[in-house]
Amino acid sequence: MSKSHPQQWEIVTDDHRPDPSAVAAIAALPTTQLADCGGPVAVVGPGIARVAGGAEFCGPALTVWTKPGDILYVLKAPDLARPGDVLVVDGGGRTDAAVLGDIVSGVLSRAGVVGTVVDGAVRDVEGIDEVGTPTFARGAHPATGSNEGPGAINVTVQVGGVTVHPGDVVRGDASGVVVVPREHLDEVAALSRAVDRRETAWLATIRDGATLSAATGIDEVIRQKRQGAGVELP
Repeated sequence: MSKSHPQQWEIVTDDHRPDPSAVAAIAALPTTQLADCGGPVAVVGPGIARVAGGAEFCGPALTVWTKPGDILYVLKAPDLARPGDVLVVDGGGRTDAAVLGDIVSGVLSRAGVVGTVVDGAVRDVEGIDEVGTPTFARGAHPATGSNEGPGAINVTVQVGGVTVHPGDVVRGDASGVVVVPREHLDEVAALSRAVDRRETAWLATIRDGATLSAATGIDEVIRQKRQGAGVELP
């Protein structure tokens, strides 16, 4: 739980957002296929899950680092938000002091923010549900910590063990959250579409009566693995 950041007190105003069409390509894919594609995709660790609001989101990261439990820079973040953004807050994983509630969520929603990911706690869960913005966090807690700082906006942060840069695309759904570096969006989209085609073919083969092992080619994989391990084949 870091109480400092190399860029603390900074507010970076550079526009890091990628091309909207590249974001849309990632949004069309579930987190599971993105995670399985074999490309440069980071999977946010267990513990950060949907707490309130809608079920899924996708957009470029508007990042906030804050001293764990402090809300000062979270309150400033809506001023830098643009339609389609996902607010990503590095709160150091602290769960006994909320850094975001329904008032901030409502302001972010009016600014066009489509999702929020907090490595820490949120509060006013019923209010956030009314706002509707998908909000993923480590949990809920009724009290905040402080509003004294330090903090930083549009800097590199850590969320669930994953490094997030401003403008990286963050995708969340019922299975969890993944982060795609903004410089690899086209590559990851292409690799993930290949996963989708493979899974679609498996399902079609199973519907036609094939077993799961036959549809996926698992029998051959097992045969090769056993042979490589020196196990005598029947």
